[in-house]
Amino acid sequence: MAGYDGLVLDHDGVIVTLCQRSVLREAAAFAFADAGIGDPRPEDVDTLTIRVLEDELRRVANRYEIDPDELWRYREDRIDATLRAATEAGSKAPYDDVTAIEHVDVPIGIASNNQTRIVEFVLEHYGLRERIETVHARSPTRESLQVKKPEPTFLEAAAADLNATNPLYVGDSESDVVAGDRAGFDTVFLRRGHNADRRLEVEPTIELESLESVVELL
Repeated sequence: MAGYDGLVLDHDGVIVTLCQRSVLREAAAFAFADAGIGDPRPEDVDTLTIRVLEDELRRVANRYEIDPDELWRYREDRIDATLRAATEAGSKAPYDDVTAIEHVDVPIGIASNNQTRIVEFVLEHYGLRERIETVHARSPTRESLQVKKPEPTFLEAAAADLNATNPLYVGDSESDVVAGDRAGFDTVFLRRGHNADRRLEVEPTIELESLESVVELL
């Protein structure tokens, strides 16, 4: 763990707080209504709430005889509107320790499974965008589900933009650790309130509890 020439961060759960699942589920339910589906199965709403897989999306869309791209577009637009509102209300906000990144001497990038437009909005709203050199996240398309973490695509692209050959990656989920391993990066599993007791099936390079500790590691 030495000689890092870049820092790549996950966004939700690392830089800013997570949105409550119930709020995201409500957004997914509205997406069904937008698509003209008045009474979707509760399990189908759950499926489109978070951690959506493309084959699951296709199965749900087929059940209601709707084009999966159309259904996904409604879902992405509703999630975008919901997270923007949560950001403006202050319920989706930076963690207190995010100020630590001001003391990082290497270039910083973001690799997130969230939509790029949401990540950019949150960073701009809280005055953090100028500290971040590059953002790699999803487009609001069904195809983007194929490259989200644990695939290393966003991590590798961020590192390339930073001209970093030995970056450190910080995430808060098991898929983050797997993505970091696949990219060949050292990984920090950042434990916060929402994942303090989570057991991992994969082993990160190190576990830490704050961004201050990440900066000290750098």
